[in-house]
Amino acid sequence: MAGRIRAFDWSVTSLGPIAGWTWRLKIAVEVTLANPLVTYAVCGSGRILIYNDATAAMLGSMHPHALGQSASTFFSAARAVMEPLYERAFTGEAVRIDAQPVELNGKERPRAFDLVLTPIGEEDGRVTCVQVTGFDVSGRIAAEQERDRTVEGLRASEARLRLALDASRMGVWTYDPATNSFGVDARAAEITGVAPGGALPASSIWLAAHSEDRSLLQARLADMLDPQGDHWNEAVARFVHPDGTERWTQARAHSVLAGEGSQRVALRVLGTILDITESKKAEADLRQSEQRFRAFVTASSDAIYRMSADWSELQRLGDRGILADRTVQTGAWMDRYLRPEDQPTVQAMIAQAASAKTAVELEHRVHRADGTLGWVYSRAVPIMNECGEVREWLGTASDVTARKLTEEALRESEKRFRAVANLGPDFLWSSDPQGRATWFSERWYTYTGQSEVEALGYGWHEAIHHEDREPTMARFFSVVEHGKVFSHEYRIRRQDGSYRWFLVRAGPIHDETGQIAQCYGAVTDIDDLRKLQERQAVMVDELQHRTRNLLTVVRSIAQETMAQTGPTERFRAQFNDRLAALSRVQSLLSRSDQTPVTIRTLIQAEFDALGPAVMQGRVALEGPTVSLRKGDVQTLALAIHELATNARKYGALSNDQGELWVSWDSYTDETGKPRLALVWLEEGISPAPERRNGYGRKLIEQALPYALRARTSYELSDSELRCTIDLPLK
Repeated sequence: MAGRIRAFDWSVTSLGPIAGWTWRLKIAVEVTLANPLVTYAVCGSGRILIYNDATAAMLGSMHPHALGQSASTFFSAARAVMEPLYERAFTGEAVRIDAQPVELNGKERPRAFDLVLTPIGEEDGRVTCVQVTGFDVSGRIAAEQERDRTVEGLRASEARLRLALDASRMGVWTYDPATNSFGVDARAAEITGVAPGGALPASSIWLAAHSEDRSLLQARLADMLDPQGDHWNEAVARFVHPDGTERWTQARAHSVLAGEGSQRVALRVLGTILDITESKKAEADLRQSEQRFRAFVTASSDAIYRMSADWSELQRLGDRGILADRTVQTGAWMDRYLRPEDQPTVQAMIAQAASAKTAVELEHRVHRADGTLGWVYSRAVPIMNECGEVREWLGTASDVTARKLTEEALRESEKRFRAVANLGPDFLWSSDPQGRATWFSERWYTYTGQSEVEALGYGWHEAIHHEDREPTMARFFSVVEHGKVFSHEYRIRRQDGSYRWFLVRAGPIHDETGQIAQCYGAVTDIDDLRKLQERQAVMVDELQHRTRNLLTVVRSIAQETMAQTGPTERFRAQFNDRLAALSRVQSLLSRSDQTPVTIRTLIQAEFDALGPAVMQGRVALEGPTVSLRKGDVQTLALAIHELATNARKYGALSNDQGELWVSWDSYTDETGKPRLALVWLEEGISPAPERRNGYGRKLIEQALPYALRARTSYELSDSELRCTIDLPLK
């Protein structure tokens, strides 16, 4: 059947090709095929039929036409009974029905099965398949019916016997040793098939007796004629009527003796004869029925047993060597076969069945004949007496060790896999080739907040950013088309509603036909990495921009300095001084990611470069902490450098009387944007010509407004210098 299922074109059914089946459906089909009992699976709303070899043998000429057909329409005669059971099972209920007759198109005698309908659910809880296992109880039912017929026959026979006795239907006969003749009445003659009479030659009786029983009758008669023999005797023998009919008879006789001691002789033998043909036939039928019953039970199970009404005594009628020994157990069977920890459960189920007088079914561990611990499925039914009380229990047991070991191994494998999957940092998932999720590791549910019902199928799409869903599915279907591993980046929503970037790597798993059966993937959080990469790109762009600006500034410094000094030693000194200012700015900018550059830090760096002796309490810096834009720092630093250098050479710091006051503050302009206002005030100065139209003034009045969109003023009098710089902060 495995070969036929693989070769069958399932695309014509509602199940679709095997490649699209879920792994649970495939396991259900494998378990169905491995089951030695009549087992089939009813799948989907179409009730599509998949069955094993035992079912195929039962179907006979209906196989293989039934494969892939609707169980409800193909077996239309059984639809009224089975369809309600299917409906219950597809809602998730395990259903059992006893002694369900199955008639195969009326071509042979109906068979009966105990049916167990087990729902097979998908991971989202939907029941898509129902596995039906049939335990053939035809033999048991036939045996019970045969037994009932036999009992009824016996009762009828007994009734006839009583009527015969009441009506003197028992035949009477005599034997005369002197004449070697028999006398038979009409009833005895009717039973034996000889003519009635008072002096029939013995030969006529012997000829009427069955050839196989003749010597027995003669020996019993001789024993009754022997003075030392048994003078009360009986024999069961057959007589053959002239028409060939055989009749079973039971003859009883008593010798009439005369004389004493060794002189005693049998004068006559008096006897009765009874027709027991019907009784013998009933006994034969009963033996045959018992033999058939044993054969049927033996064929459908591994062991047969009888239990006393209170389950205290066990008598094994036969098994195939699955139990630890083959001796009859009385009283100690539970300790002999069951583990101590299993006994309370078994006792409780037995007590429940005994109280309700219903069949008991259970699976439990037993000590097997090979010394190992195995599993059996046991079912026992109560046998009632005429008062409705349990007389004994008759049961069968089947070895299910292989199935239980397989189930346990599967559970352990699944447990280990889930444990490993949930330990990892990634989300792990599986899906069918259509992109319907069949499983997620626990971290998916923890991160997204989805439940299993919400995530499986296509529900996982809800957690993907709407802009990424279509590209993600397009990449997924490239796996199905080309069968290769792929990687893709997309955003997944967290429980709090925020999105993070993830990298998914996925690949297909092929079945034995080469078709993709499942797809598996791992999803890794790369959000922090992407942010670092973005920051790195911004930093590279900023570095390139700064470098270009720095070169422009250096070129401008060189040109302006050269224009004022010419290629002299003075040019070298001023040029180096201004390059040093640029170096200090670059040092501040290199640390700006960790420590933002503030206006105080920038001004303080310039005064520190002039030396501590310059300050001496004559320089005041006032203002709050205000961070500068990175792009503004370089140009503003050059302006501050020029102001500080000129103050040292020509202004307030060039003599002992001058004072320098630098103040700043931030405010919000009429458009709601933040700005910085800085005032540079020098008092007690002696103005020099270089300060009126020098490089510093040009930088403040021309470069700052152009490069920084600043508003500036530069006012120089005979005793003071007031310079204001007002620039945007963002």
